[in-house]
Amino acid sequence: MKHTFLFFHSNAMENKSDKFVIQLLIGKQVYPITVKRDQEEIYRKASRMINEKLGRYEQSYPHLSYERYTAVALLDFAVQVIQLQTQKDQSLYEETVNRLSGELNNLLNSER
Repeated sequence: MKHTFLFFHSNAMENKSDKFVIQLLIGKQVYPITVKRDQEEIYRKASRMINEKLGRYEQSYPHLSYERYTAVALLDFAVQVIQLQTQKDQSLYEETVNRLSGELNNLLNSER
């Protein structure tokens, strides 16, 4: 199965001071990826996280195929993203409720 990723290095002219190509080992392959200079460490950290997770699955389940490790790792990361989004949404609601509650308390106290 062949995968196409849109964020890989292209030959298009870009602002060289803002972006550059880094080589990332993800799983068993090296990928040249064009990134903004200020995001290089984020991409490198993401690569390390992916490789660590794949390594843990490979050690825990040595009988599974590499494709399975990759699928389970992707699922694990997707679940984490959804959990973080849910927490963020909940905190926004909590902030709004707290703000409105404070406004109501101020209004009720000013009417006394």
